[in-house]
Amino acid sequence: MNNIVRAVLGLMAVLLALGTGLGAMSAASADGPDTDPAVVKAIQQQPWVELGPGDSDYRIASMGCYLVQFEAYDNCNPTPEGENWPADFGAALEKYQGSKGLPASGELDIETWGALQDDNGEVGSGSGLTSQVKGIQYAMKVLQDPSLVVDGQYGPATVKAVTAFQERKEIDADGIFGPITFRAAFAQGAETQGTPGR
Repeated sequence: MNNIVRAVLGLMAVLLALGTGLGAMSAASADGPDTDPAVVKAIQQQPWVELGPGDSDYRIASMGCYLVQFEAYDNCNPTPEGENWPADFGAALEKYQGSKGLPASGELDIETWGALQDDNGEVGSGSGLTSQVKGIQYAMKVLQDPSLVVDGQYGPATVKAVTAFQERKEIDADGIFGPITFRAAFAQGAETQGTPGR
């Protein structure tokens, strides 16, 4: 009986150690893990930019690529021409919204932005999420580095652009495009030099 108890306790210790190690690994690679809480709060308070038919904005071109990645759309065209609201974009948003249990507004509304931010996860060097990376790259091209090539490859140039964007927004710069950086890049105030409210 004592051997069984020892074996169970030993197994529990191993599992606990593994869980702690995985948690530390996750935090070490998190989007801006050491960002000042006041900066995080200021970024989270920036309202989402609600967009619909007739609008033109870099966010539309970027989110078209996100919707392609999430299998709700088939047009990832992140160019200045792609910033105009496409005729079929509302239907793609409704498809995405339906998959998330959101009201099918067919617009980039507050609830949809929240779901997109959650689905963004953390995207970094070597990511295979080609369409999503194109959406990130286009935002960074508009907001940070006009020379950035939108090719769907999260390589050194993309890491450099994301890192520079994080630095000017006072996000702990790790080159990973996670939820903090997502909100800083797509909410109101994204175009300003620093983080509004700081």
